[in-house]
Amino acid sequence: MAEKKVLKVGLDSAAPFPMHSDYNSEKFEGFEVDLLKAITDHLDLEIEYEVSLWQTILEKLFKGELDLICSAVTVTPSRRHILEFTNPYLHFRLCAVVNQEDSLRNINDLKNKTIGIREATEAEKYVHVNFPSNNMVHAETNKELYRKLQAGKIDLLIDDSPIAGGFLQKNKKLKVGMFLPETDSQYAIAMRKGDVQLKDQFNEVLTLLRENGVYQTIYKKWFTDIQF
Repeated sequence: MAEKKVLKVGLDSAAPFPMHSDYNSEKFEGFEVDLLKAITDHLDLEIEYEVSLWQTILEKLFKGELDLICSAVTVTPSRRHILEFTNPYLHFRLCAVVNQEDSLRNINDLKNKTIGIREATEAEKYVHVNFPSNNMVHAETNKELYRKLQAGKIDLLIDDSPIAGGFLQKNKKLKVGMFLPETDSQYAIAMRKGDVQLKDQFNEVLTLLRENGVYQTIYKKWFTDIQF
């Protein structure tokens, strides 16, 4: 019997739940874990995860040391230049997370605030472009970022809405202050530039999973109470 082809999959060590949990935790689970399993089962492929810092897995994929990343990768024009992307599997927005007692009326309320952002993310880029003169506090992990907000070291943080939703389910002292205008974004599976055959296979199965209802089942399991 022929051995199954093994795909090397990059995973963010600062796990963005509910996309996926920490790989080394008792239970490795999440939306992307279920989705990727459904795709690779259909294609009869094995998965071998490699866990590292976000910046590192992006570099490894670019160098060809990984086959793909399925770990909350936002599709952007600059990333499209150097990577292949499947069709999107999740649409979301950026949001500002604040403490329960704080409120944001509109985007101008973000001015003069100390904003927390995660390094090498689209949220970081957004703040640099839109609020360049604000005081910014960078963090390497999501946990660190949310801890800073709770400890009062920052006024608010900017994050992807699905990931914020996952943190807020476990932390009732924080809330989404507002969704940021004109930040409609998509997650997709990132692959090596030129790996078009694999991309086409994945896209075919993604379409099939939407048609047969498997995608919707996985979506409901993880996002029933999360607002995008």
